[in-house]
Amino acid sequence: MKNISNFYNKSLSLMLIISLSITGTSVINASEYKEIPNKLFSCLSNRYSFSMSPGGEYLAILSTPKENKCDIHPVKNEYVEKDFGYRALTILTLETMERRVLFDGSPGNGISSFQWASNDRFVYTPQAFAQTGRSIKALQVFAINVDGSRKKSLLEYKYGAEGIRGFDIYDTNPQNQDVVYVYWNNRRARVSDMYELNIKTGVPKLMARGPDISDTEVLYGIDHDSDGMPSVAMSDVGIERVLYTYDKDNKEWSEHFRYRCQDPHFSPVLVLDVKPDPEVDVKETMWLVSGQKFDKNGNVIEDNDTNSLYLYNPKTREFSDTLYKDERYDVGGFTGGCRSGNSISASVDPDTKKLKSLTYVSDKPTTLYFEDIFKDQDEENDDSDEISFTNKQLKDSLENLFPEDLVRVSTSDKNNTRGVFVVYNSNNPGDYYYFDLLKGQVLMLYQNSPWLDRNVLAKKELVNYKARDGLTISGYLTKTKKKTDKNYFIILPHGGPNVRESSGYDGWTQFLANRGYNVLQPDYRGSTGYGRSHYVKGNKQWGKAMQDDLSDGVKWAIDNGYADPDRVCIAGASYGGYAAMAGAVFTPDLYRCVINFVGVADMGDLLKGFGSRSSRFNTWEDEGKLEWGDDEGPESEQYIKEISPLLHVKNVKAPILISHGSNDYVVPVKHARSLRSEMEKYGKTYEWHMQAYEGHGFYGELARLEHYDVQEAFLKKYLEN
Repeated sequence: MKNISNFYNKSLSLMLIISLSITGTSVINASEYKEIPNKLFSCLSNRYSFSMSPGGEYLAILSTPKENKCDIHPVKNEYVEKDFGYRALTILTLETMERRVLFDGSPGNGISSFQWASNDRFVYTPQAFAQTGRSIKALQVFAINVDGSRKKSLLEYKYGAEGIRGFDIYDTNPQNQDVVYVYWNNRRARVSDMYELNIKTGVPKLMARGPDISDTEVLYGIDHDSDGMPSVAMSDVGIERVLYTYDKDNKEWSEHFRYRCQDPHFSPVLVLDVKPDPEVDVKETMWLVSGQKFDKNGNVIEDNDTNSLYLYNPKTREFSDTLYKDERYDVGGFTGGCRSGNSISASVDPDTKKLKSLTYVSDKPTTLYFEDIFKDQDEENDDSDEISFTNKQLKDSLENLFPEDLVRVSTSDKNNTRGVFVVYNSNNPGDYYYFDLLKGQVLMLYQNSPWLDRNVLAKKELVNYKARDGLTISGYLTKTKKKTDKNYFIILPHGGPNVRESSGYDGWTQFLANRGYNVLQPDYRGSTGYGRSHYVKGNKQWGKAMQDDLSDGVKWAIDNGYADPDRVCIAGASYGGYAAMAGAVFTPDLYRCVINFVGVADMGDLLKGFGSRSSRFNTWEDEGKLEWGDDEGPESEQYIKEISPLLHVKNVKAPILISHGSNDYVVPVKHARSLRSEMEKYGKTYEWHMQAYEGHGFYGELARLEHYDVQEAFLKKYLEN
C-alpha cells in the first residue's frame, strides 16, 4: 500500500483533494437577522446513519421511512409520529451506484440494529413493533448477505430482571471472513464473555470468560488484543476503580491496579501490538493509557493535572515517555479518575489493527495522528498499486472545503478514498456528504433539521474569564444577531453538574440567541474535561464557589459589554435549574428573571440515597457523596440548610418560571411543587409550567413547542419590559 509521496509517479496531485466539486448544496452568503419560529426549534429531525463495508464496496444507509419535514405531532403522550422510530435499510453498491432496499421500515419490515460482519455480510436485529397485550421478551439476531441471500439465525437478545442479554461484534478476523468476535452476556447479565461466532453457521465458540466481578461491582468494559482475546477490563467498586488483566495461558483474570476516585490513576484507551525495538521483529501487547505515570511499585512519578497519553506494558508495569499532553484539557480517560467527561475515539486499521488516529475534545474536537509513529518498515517499502490516504490527509482535504465548520469522517473504506463525512457546528446540527477522492466528488446525502437556516443561526465563541479566586473558567458565548436597544443577557449553566459544555449545536441556546439575548455557557468548577484540579474544586460547592463562578461570569459579561447589569436572566435544567434557583436566592440583586427547568430545589431530598433511586446497579452514588455531599451527620445537615434553595425562598426578588415534567424520576416533581408552595407562602412572583407526559427534560414535539412559547412570553414580560 503506497503513501501519499508515491502518487506523483502516477501523475496524481494533491490538487485532486482540494479541488473537489460539491453537488447537492450551495454556498449562501450570511443573511441578515430573521426570527425563527418556535416550531422549527421544536421539530425532531429524521435519523440517518451510514456505514461503509470493510472492503469499501458497499454503503449501508439506515434511514427513517418518513419525509424529513417539520410537522409537530399533536398527540402529547406519543411524543412524535410512530414511524419516526422505524428504520429502513438501503445498500448502495458504490461502483455502480445501484440501490437495493432490503428493509423499507414499515411495520414488520424494519431493523433496529445493524453491523457489518464481513465485506459482503452483516448482522441485524429486526424492528420490534408494539402490540397491545404483548410483551417482547426476546429478539432474534440474523446474518444476511448484501443481496438479501443466505439469511441465518444467530443468537437471541433476552430481557430479564438484570437487564438485556445480547451480543455485540467487537472485531472482525481479516484472515477468516466467516468469523467475527462478539461479546455475549448469556452466562451472566452484567458480565460479557468473548466468543468466536461463525456468521454463516451461527455457531459460537467460547474464547474467554469475562471477569467474575462481585455483586457490588459494575463492569465498564473489556479491551482486546489484535487476536480478539481479552487483555484488560475495568470495573467500578464503590469509590474505587479496578483494572483486571487476562492471562491467556492460564485463562484467568487477576487484579492489576486499583485506585480511588479523585486520586492519580491511569485507564486503558486501546490495546496495541507494538514493536519495542524496530530492528527486531517481535511485538508486545501494550496498552495506550490516559492519566498519570507510575513506577513499577505503583508510586506516582508524573502527577500531571490533565490526563496525558502513555504506552504501558502490563507485563513489566513500565510506562513510555509522554506521547501527548494538553495543558488545559484531559486527553480522554476519566477526569480525576472518576467522571468520563472528555470522551476519546480511536480509528484503527481493520486489517493491520494499527492505531491511525485519536480524537479527543479540547475547545472543539481535536485529532491526533499516529500513522507515522506506529508504522512498520515493511509498510514503507510496500509496492502495492493501491492508492491510500492517511487519516490526516483525508481530514485536511475535507476541512479545506468547509474552513468555517467542524468536519468528522463518519465512515470510510480502509484506504480513505471514499466514504461519508459530516459537517457540523454550533450553528449547524449536521450535514452529511458522500466523498470520492479519486473522482473528486462530494455529494450531499442528508441534513439534520433542514428547516433551520444555518446562516441565520448564531455561532458560539470560546471565551475565558477569571473567577474571584483566580481560577480560569472557560465557556461559550453566543451573541445574538438581533438588533436590540439593550444588551439582554442570559447565563445558562449546564446540568450534571459533572459534565461539560460542547462546541456543537444546542437548540435552547439558538432559540435564546434568536430572540435577542446574548448567552453565556460556562464550565464552572466541578465540570469535567479540564483536569483533576478543576473538577475537584467543585466538591461540595453547590451554591458556594460553583455559584460564584456563575456570578463572576455575569460580571465579566457586563464589564465586556455583552450584558446590561439590569437586564440579566439565569436559566438552566437539572443542576442548571438548581443553579438558577441558587442565583435567585443567594444573589437576588443580580438577576432580573429566572428559568428553573426540572431543577433541584430541595437538597435534603436529592442527597437522600439519590443513586439508589436512579439505578439498581448504580455506579455513581459514592462519587455523588464525594462531589455533592450527603445527608449524614450534623455537618451535612448544616450544609443542606445552607445550600438548599427551598429554604431561602424569602430572599427571592426576581420572577421565576418553574417548568417540570410529572414523570421526572431524577429530580422528582415534588421539588417543583414544594418550590411553588414556598413562593406562594412568601408572595413571590412565579409562573408555572407542568407537562403531564414528560420527565427529566421535554422530548415530545408538542411539549417542546409549548415550552419554547412559555419561555418566550416569560422573557418578553420580565427581561425586556
